[in-house]
Amino acid sequence: MNTLRIALTALLLLATANVQAAQKVRLLLDWFINPNHAAIFAAQHSGAFKKEGLDVEMIAPADSASVPLLLAAGKVDLAISYQPQLYTLVDKEVPVIRVGTLINQPLNTLTTVSSDIHSLKDFAGKTIGYAVPGTEDVAIRNMLKSQGVDADSVKLINLNMDGTSALLTHKIDGAMTIFRNYELLDLKDKGAKPTVFKPEDYGVPAYDELIIVANQKTAAQDKRIPAFLRGLDAGVAWLRAHPQQAWQAFIKQYPELNTPLNHEAWQATLPYFAQHSAEFDQARYQAFGEYMKANGVIKAVAPMGRYSLQ
Repeated sequence: MNTLRIALTALLLLATANVQAAQKVRLLLDWFINPNHAAIFAAQHSGAFKKEGLDVEMIAPADSASVPLLLAAGKVDLAISYQPQLYTLVDKEVPVIRVGTLINQPLNTLTTVSSDIHSLKDFAGKTIGYAVPGTEDVAIRNMLKSQGVDADSVKLINLNMDGTSALLTHKIDGAMTIFRNYELLDLKDKGAKPTVFKPEDYGVPAYDELIIVANQKTAAQDKRIPAFLRGLDAGVAWLRAHPQQAWQAFIKQYPELNTPLNHEAWQATLPYFAQHSAEFDQARYQAFGEYMKANGVIKAVAPMGRYSLQ
């Protein structure tokens, strides 16, 4: 009888542990799933999240603009956002806070395919397209200013994310919507010879392209967050060790993404994932906040503890 009781108790404890281990985490992506999310997929597929006791669900948003609002409303547990957007959200008193980093460097570029543009100075009197008001247009102006170009001499056009075709059809002379791990590859695949200017090389402080944000009101007490970040770091390590195995698993789950361009983007994105997602560079975040304030994008730079838990 004692043996049976002990065995039943052990099974009950095991069952309880398993229930506690499978903590659900609803992660709202910034966009439809793509190679930028490879590290998250790898952490999920390799079992890294499961090892941390998490059941992570990746959710593609119906409207990317609603992502931080859904997070603030408690509809999801975590979300993918952008460092520049974080400052504007804090400035508007939206209760979100950074808890980790997915991609820790800029991906966007100012790119041209015009044969007569070799430097930023050559954009004087030209037309440049952008997609994100308050971020990309501000970056263009600062990049031009860094090279002594009068930004008012350049015509800026909001492209609604159609930079590649606008460049190839010569409707514009340059575009700030060309990401170095996707659109830049697309341009080259289509026979173009792009000239690329990276914002961090021309007057724009370096920033994290993709960050992980949580609800500010609950983040500090949520034990799932450090577990998620540990799982993500393990996923990055596994992804880099098994890039092709991860790719095959990715396209098996998302066959509609099995294209040569997505495969190129998958490989090109591998070096950009943060190895230590929880690390917070306070000086760099402060510098970017000062840049946002100086350009009138935000009213004031908040204390760094308002932007990140770390």
